[in-house]
Amino acid sequence: MTDFTITEDFPRSEIEFDASFSNLDACYQYLFQLKWPDGFVCRKCGHQQYWLSSRNLYICTQCEHQHSLTAGTIMDSSKKPITYWFKAMWWFTTRKSGINATKLKELLGFGSYGTAWTWLQKLRRCTIRKEREKLSGRVEVDEFFISGQRPGKRGRGAEGKTIVAVAVER
Repeated sequence: MTDFTITEDFPRSEIEFDASFSNLDACYQYLFQLKWPDGFVCRKCGHQQYWLSSRNLYICTQCEHQHSLTAGTIMDSSKKPITYWFKAMWWFTTRKSGINATKLKELLGFGSYGTAWTWLQKLRRCTIRKEREKLSGRVEVDEFFISGQRPGKRGRGAEGKTIVAVAVER
């Protein structure tokens, strides 16, 4: 995956967000600036001239190598418009209580719960820092079991429950 770092003021409200990223061109321009802050440079030959295809591929005028702004990102090979991805990322990162797949499906008008669930899994994987350090100092740990209602034994000894453990550094 390509690492992108936000180096500018990001929208502070959904109205500002919608004004900044309401169309495909605005989203692609934002990604272009992140990928090539000093202008296009072909990663194959180093040439700086390109032409833009109808599929938003940047094609080097010298070696004709194709560059995609979404290649190597969670948006790679997606059939949905990039504006949907930007909106999903906005809701994922700004909603205090988070967003679930059912709500994302409803908000984006997806026909499939599976698509919304897959998108959220990709977004969640992006939040994990590979080089994270171990928890230290005062650490609080809790565990709980989760599942639907089932007949039989109740409580911790019930069969078919999934244990969830949580730890946080204070």
